[in-house]
Amino acid sequence: MINNVVTTIGESPIWKPDTNSVVWVEAAGQAIYEYSLQTTTVATFSVPFDITAIARCDDNGWVCASKQGLFYCSMNFDKFIPIIDPCFSAAHLHLNDAVTSPVGTLWFGSMNHAQLEAPDGKFYQLTDGVAKEMDTGFSVANGIAFNPILKRVYCSNMFQRKVYEYQLDDSMGRILDKAVFVEFEENQGYPDGLTVDRQGNLYVCHWDGGIISYYSANAQQVGVATPVGEINLPVKHATRCTFGGDDFNTLFITTANFELTDQEISKYPLSGHLLMMDAPTTGREEYLINSIALPNLKHAIEPLTS
Repeated sequence: MINNVVTTIGESPIWKPDTNSVVWVEAAGQAIYEYSLQTTTVATFSVPFDITAIARCDDNGWVCASKQGLFYCSMNFDKFIPIIDPCFSAAHLHLNDAVTSPVGTLWFGSMNHAQLEAPDGKFYQLTDGVAKEMDTGFSVANGIAFNPILKRVYCSNMFQRKVYEYQLDDSMGRILDKAVFVEFEENQGYPDGLTVDRQGNLYVCHWDGGIISYYSANAQQVGVATPVGEINLPVKHATRCTFGGDDFNTLFITTANFELTDQEISKYPLSGHLLMMDAPTTGREEYLINSIALPNLKHAIEPLTS
């Protein structure tokens, strides 16, 4: 457990090697947290939108996914500029997870917040300020991760209990093939956040399952997963994880206490906390969004007015 910050839905942990700190969000609110391993203190930032995920830019700024769309944010989350909201015309939809690709573009998902199991979610890529649809039919598009070795991307179709594996072209901007990589049984919970380690293993956080499972991919065929291991956690909802620390051998895990009963909270008192543990494999640094995805926005940043 890190400090005493408790989130309803902790999400989107990002390791910052330059400051030896980890940043994560309250996906059921408007708060962002940064924990310093050097000082063991937490800084809290408030944003004027309902945050769901964050990704770092190559100028130390951020892109925030939110229920009001994508925003470019300054380093300290005190200035913002809207980018795009592909869900603007549909009140029952909003953005969810967002992750940067190895070539510096942002991939993100959407969901039907009024009916979670409805297949209305979509999978997008942000390039040149445009949200391009990459796939559809998601009951919450969640947990995006990239395998740069095999040029593949993964995305959870959360409430259909599936994780898809997509083969990308050499530019890592176009999908060539798609297959189900992992499908959960009911007793395994739902696939939530994902990350890929340095060796190419895919880590899958289990919402309503209390574990992280990880798998190796087949280099010759999309959709062939080999189980490698499992990590048991003292929580019911694991939401997402990332690697950090020296040599990226530490795993930071966001969790949730969303809709837990009093009995479940008593059983899982660390629910909602950010967890830190020795990783069973070695990870890598998060990718940074580059100017291909955010043309001119860095130079036009202004305070957001409501």
